[in-house]
Amino acid sequence: MNYIGGIMRIKKESINLVILLLIAVLLIAFSAEAKNGALHGISMATEVVVPGLLPLLIIFNLISKSEIGNAIQNILAPFTERVLRLPRTAGTAIAFGLTGGYPMGALLTEELYLNDDIDCETAKRLLRFNVNGGAAFIITATGAIILKNETAGIILFASTTLAALIIAFCSSFRYKKIENSYPSYSSVSIGDALNKSTESSVRAALNISAYIILFSALSAIVKIPALLSPIVEITGGIVDNYRLLSMPQIAFMLAFAGFCIHFQLFSIIKCIGMRYFDFFIWRVIHAILSYIICLLLLKVFPTEIPVFSNSAQSVVVPFSVNLTLSVLMILGCAVIVLDIESKKRKC
Repeated sequence: MNYIGGIMRIKKESINLVILLLIAVLLIAFSAEAKNGALHGISMATEVVVPGLLPLLIIFNLISKSEIGNAIQNILAPFTERVLRLPRTAGTAIAFGLTGGYPMGALLTEELYLNDDIDCETAKRLLRFNVNGGAAFIITATGAIILKNETAGIILFASTTLAALIIAFCSSFRYKKIENSYPSYSSVSIGDALNKSTESSVRAALNISAYIILFSALSAIVKIPALLSPIVEITGGIVDNYRLLSMPQIAFMLAFAGFCIHFQLFSIIKCIGMRYFDFFIWRVIHAILSYIICLLLLKVFPTEIPVFSNSAQSVVVPFSVNLTLSVLMILGCAVIVLDIESKKRKC
């Protein structure tokens, strides 16, 4: 059996190697297209994602790691423990995961799990629903910046967040109500929390930007149908094709999050022992619920966005005057991370 298992692992690694080599060949063979796509990805990352996401990531991380996080846990405890039937330590992870953005919920869930503040089953339950675009990305980036309609962003955020909470509530029925089975986690001072939150937030923003740039480069080579583009990479897919999508369709895409986000979470999914197939199914369920809720909200709050427009206007234009600033912001994030690593080694 060990021999067969070894052969299967070798075959899997060989297939992965072939795929990666093919991707490398494509990037070299179509270097001009890949370059243009990568530059477009840099523009999207630094003009849409980083300005809208990084400041909130730092603040939410700061709160969750400091003494304030324990106070929020206690405030949310009745809802967390009695309604969702989750330990109170999960309260801040849920609150900031749903409002902070895609990596936040998963990152905080992994941190709680690694610190033994929640068990494996609880971590899996959180990842069923605690993967949301957040207020910064959906309301600010998608609504105000991309759609030029903040009200549309609020409706999209409400749709995806309500869908996540419905999943959390319905998933709780098979579990008993709990009463503070886990104590509040240990917190650190504001100063230490600021340093740690800045480091983790920059890493998250840099990680997201890198994936966007890679997927943008590949998308410039391998043309993806416009309506499927957000399924692959959510930011670029919406930026490039929002005029072809209705608001319920955008809500569906935002809830599914795109395979680019899924790849970013692979290590966390594996760490807590969750199968990717399970994670994928819950993303689909979340997407369908978000679509339905958005339809209902639009009946109560009618909101229009440009749909099926032939305009060639682009939200983010590569080679714009902001390109130099964009590159400097990405490099600045990288320098900060490397500097932090250097200081750690010296300590």
